[in-house]
Amino acid sequence: MALTIKDLASMRLPVAILIATLVIAGILVKFSSEQQKTAEKQRRAQSTALKEARERYQRSGEEREAILRYLPAYRALQTEGLVGAEQRIEWIEGLRSANKQAGLFGVTYQLEARKPFPLLGQGNPASQFLQQSQMKLSFGLVHEGELMRFLQMLATQQRGTFFIRSCIIDRPARVDTPAPRQPNLNAQCELSWLTIDPGKTGS
Repeated sequence: MALTIKDLASMRLPVAILIATLVIAGILVKFSSEQQKTAEKQRRAQSTALKEARERYQRSGEEREAILRYLPAYRALQTEGLVGAEQRIEWIEGLRSANKQAGLFGVTYQLEARKPFPLLGQGNPASQFLQQSQMKLSFGLVHEGELMRFLQMLATQQRGTFFIRSCIIDRPARVDTPAPRQPNLNAQCELSWLTIDPGKTGS
């Protein structure tokens, strides 16, 4: 059956509607696909954020438990003078008290500036916050046993944490006879007072 011009003219509107419908359908399909991709990205982002939030919450709980577990020991170190700023006045007061308790004749001292603790090795991160202040002591003794008594008395003061680097005892040249209550020996010791700076532990 042959189509006439009249038939073609009558089909213009339906064909135009069909083409418009197909174009609109294509646009809707593309828009729906883009919306689906956007929704999937948002879902993945929300899932990642939820996972990170759960991990942070878990870590915060673990950190809280660690803090509660180690807080008493940390506060004890603060009380002992190891953690925090230098307690130079406390160290000197400890020397005076130990000298008095040991029955010595006075202690002279030289206290150097604080510097990194040298025995930790190069590149050790602990060297950033573990510091030492070297102190040189000079005092007289009646006999050798008074040296250990003095150092024990100094330790019991609990004015800080220190270790003994060296101690030398010599006998001064004298012409008189040694007496029981006068210094017959000279002692020279080097101590290192240790401190931890909590402000640098996280660096």
